[in-house]
Amino acid sequence: MRVGLIVEGTYPYATGGVSSWVQTLIENMNDVEFEIYHLKPDIKEREILFELPENLKKISECTIFAENKWDLKVKTEPDFIRQVVGLIDFSNEMPTRAKKLFEILKDVAGKNVCEVLRTKTFWNAIVDVYERYFTNEGFSEYFWTVRNFILPFVNSFQFIPGKCDLYHSATTGYAALTGISGKIVNNSKLIITEHGIYHREREREIITSKGIPEKFKKMWISDFKLISALAYYSCDSLTTLFKKNQIFQLELGAEPSKMSIIPNGIDYDRFNVPRKAHSGFIVGFVGRVSRIKDLRTAIKAIRIVKNRIPETKFLIIGPYEEDEKDYYEECLQLVEILNLKDTVEFLGRQNVLDYYPTIDVLLLSSVSEGQPLVILEAMAAGIPVVSTDVGACREMLNDELGKSGYVVPPKDFDSLAKAIISLYEDRETYEKFSKNGKIVVSSKYRLDQMIRNYRNLYERVLNT
Repeated sequence: MRVGLIVEGTYPYATGGVSSWVQTLIENMNDVEFEIYHLKPDIKEREILFELPENLKKISECTIFAENKWDLKVKTEPDFIRQVVGLIDFSNEMPTRAKKLFEILKDVAGKNVCEVLRTKTFWNAIVDVYERYFTNEGFSEYFWTVRNFILPFVNSFQFIPGKCDLYHSATTGYAALTGISGKIVNNSKLIITEHGIYHREREREIITSKGIPEKFKKMWISDFKLISALAYYSCDSLTTLFKKNQIFQLELGAEPSKMSIIPNGIDYDRFNVPRKAHSGFIVGFVGRVSRIKDLRTAIKAIRIVKNRIPETKFLIIGPYEEDEKDYYEECLQLVEILNLKDTVEFLGRQNVLDYYPTIDVLLLSSVSEGQPLVILEAMAAGIPVVSTDVGACREMLNDELGKSGYVVPPKDFDSLAKAIISLYEDRETYEKFSKNGKIVVSSKYRLDQMIRNYRNLYERVLNT
């Protein structure tokens, strides 16, 4: 079996949940040959951060925001672009529009689409959209916004993966377009796995973006929803990590018969480490220093905890030198302003197993997550968790087999602090959460279960 894994801006050049998931799949299915199709934002050279398994046979890349020249001999008829632009509509009829878009793409997959962007047909089509929706705006700004918006979608679709038995995209969006192209051109199967709901994450980014003019945000949000609906319609199987995500998939027309939940899994025995005696009260944060992890809110919470528990230490384990150095500097400034320099330590990349035995509470302050592996690791290690209510965090920590942590609203540093203090002061609850975490992970989130589920999925999709 040969599987093409399609990723966007992650493996093998970035750490994090999706990259770890990819590495885990490849390492634990050594009888399956894998290829990686990586969509990157720019031509910047990046360091490979993983030891590449022997059964990873190929890594291919596409820079999606570049003016790429595709070696595709057959040109697309210009009328194609008129049909696509005709689907631009701000109504909520996503499933119907997605089906129409798939039929259009079936006719042009494997052909040169980029040339159409230089035709009079393209010009006329975007003028039509302008006259329907944006006549009160400047045309020049509108034109370049639309063209720059279309470019990554076209490049992703033109990035035709090599022949594989099936393609497995780690998200909807750009990666799904590459998967759809491979499915059509190579008559293969396509599986979509959503860790977080892509179009909702993009919507959050667009709403807060200062680089996208306010007047065009609605169009961008609508089109990302359309691409997600297209992915749901086109795929042969749609998986996600937890139940809550399926609500959003169904809203855009996902077929229940295609849908399934495959939770992430970890090597329970590896993280079931014995506790070590230590001084002080240690709160741990495991993850990269970035805005989506909202470390500033965590630091504010620690200030309150420190006031109540003077022996508190806050260890931040994860990279801070990658893409958001400015955010790291903001965090350093906040640490100084709040007089926490003797409390907060930025440790960078570390082996978390060296720290889990002495961490008393794991703190996760993110504003968006899928199913964080660090929570599962902490639970296996018997560490109670305090988390924001994002992604699967509530589902994991409030499991029917037992509660193993507290869940509070995002951005609420006061509630985060109160939860941490409660675990320090209520030893009975602390011990109960510690015990329950181990039970939940060993029962529901084991690595061997996850691998078996994906292997069964691959075989089932190939045989239908």
